[in-house]
Amino acid sequence: MIMDDAEKFHTIETELQDLASPGIRPGLARLSHLLLLLGNPERKFRAVHIVGTNGKGSTAATLASILRESGCRTALYTSPHLVSFGERLLMGGEEVPPQKWEEVLSAIRNVMDRSERLKADPPTYFELITAAAFMIIADAGVDIAVVEAGLGGRLDATNILSDVILTLITPIGIDHSEYLGNTLASVAKEKFAVMRPCVPAIFSGGDEEIEAIFFDTAFKKKTPAQVLRRLCSYGTVGVSLSGTDFYVESECLCADCHTPLIGTHQTENAALALAAACALKTSSHKVFENITFQALYNGVVSVRWPGRFEIIRKDPPLLIVDGAHNPHALKRLAENTGIIYGKRSFNIVLAMMKDKDISESLDIVGETGAKLFCTEVPGMERSLSAAALLAMAEKKGIVCAGKWSSPTEAIRESLVSGSDTICCGSLFLSGYVKEHCHEI
Repeated sequence: MIMDDAEKFHTIETELQDLASPGIRPGLARLSHLLLLLGNPERKFRAVHIVGTNGKGSTAATLASILRESGCRTALYTSPHLVSFGERLLMGGEEVPPQKWEEVLSAIRNVMDRSERLKADPPTYFELITAAAFMIIADAGVDIAVVEAGLGGRLDATNILSDVILTLITPIGIDHSEYLGNTLASVAKEKFAVMRPCVPAIFSGGDEEIEAIFFDTAFKKKTPAQVLRRLCSYGTVGVSLSGTDFYVESECLCADCHTPLIGTHQTENAALALAAACALKTSSHKVFENITFQALYNGVVSVRWPGRFEIIRKDPPLLIVDGAHNPHALKRLAENTGIIYGKRSFNIVLAMMKDKDISESLDIVGETGAKLFCTEVPGMERSLSAAALLAMAEKKGIVCAGKWSSPTEAIRESLVSGSDTICCGSLFLSGYVKEHCHEI
C-alpha cells in the first residue's frame, strides 16, 4: 500500500516518540551530545530566536513571511503542530517533504544506536524533533531560520542554537509553572536568560518590574536590548472577522497595515515582527538589504498562521478555532470577542489540559457571557474530563449547555443553536477540530 504524506508524517511522529524518553525534561546535555554526534548542525545557519509566553508563533510566522517577501531563503521552525507533524518546519513557506524527515531520522537513529550515553539517557521527543529540524535547515543552506522556542527559555532545546543574530521576546505570562516558576518574575527570568552577549534583543514589553528584569539581564549579559514601544509607535485601528487593521510608525516604516490574523494582540505581534525586520535590515548582514517597504507590507498582509482565531467554517453560523490555553491568552480572546460581537451572542466549546490554570481561565471565559459547551480532547490523558470541566464551570455560575466527550458532537449541538461557535482552551483541541471538521 502506498502511504500519502499525512500517513508518512504520522509514522515519523510515532518513530520519534518511540525513540524518545518520556515527558518534558529541561536541560541541554542530551541534545548537545546528540548534535555533536550529528556534526553540530545547529552551528551551520543564522537564526532569529523567539521566546515568550503568547504570540511567539504569530510573530515568527509574520517575520518569516516578511523575509520570504524580501527574497531570503527562510526556514520557520515552530511548535506544536495542529494536525500534521510537517507543520513544524517550513522552508520558503512550504512543508518539508516527509522523505527528508525520514532521511535525518535514520541518521539520528544510527547515532543513538551507537551511543551508550544516549541509550541510557535518550533525548526527549521535542529534543529529537529539534535535532532533526536543525539537520534539515543546515542541509538546506538557508539565509536565515526563524526559530520559535518550545515551552521554556534558558533550558529550552532551541536555546542550543549557535549563530543567533537577533532575539525576540513576546509578551510574558504564567504558563508551564512546574518548569518555569509560579510568578511572573520567575518566568521572565527564564525567558530573558536566552539573550546573548552582543546580540540585539527586542522585548514586546510588560509592567515596570518585568521590564526592569529585562534591562538588568541585558546589562549583565552585555546585550543591546530594547522594548518595542521605544522602537516604534503602533496601535489597532480596527478588528473584524477579516483581520486586523493597525498603524505603525518607526524610523524605517510609517504605514497603515493589515494582517489577516484576527485580534488586537496581533497588532503587537506584527509590530514586533516589523521591528525585527528593520533591525535585520540595518544589521551588518548584506542578505537583508532587500527588506524594502513593499516587502514589509506584503509580508504582513500575506501571513498565514492556522489555529489562532481561524474561521474554519464560513457559512453562518461560523465555526472558529483559537489556541488560547492560559489566562493571558484567554484575556486577549475575550477582549477580541467583545470587539467583534458586541452584544451579539456566541457559544464557546471549551477543553483544557489538567496542568493549566483552569479556575482563572474559567473566570475569564465566564465574563464573555458566552454559553459554554464543555468537552475534552479524545485520547489525551492530560485533558481534563468534560464532566470535571462542567462541574467547575457550573460552580462558578457560568451558563453551560452541558458536557460532551466528543468535541465534534459538542460543536454540532452548539451550531444547531444558530450562534457562532469558538473552540478554545487548548491547541490540542484546535488541532483535533481542524482534523475532524469534515465530521461536523
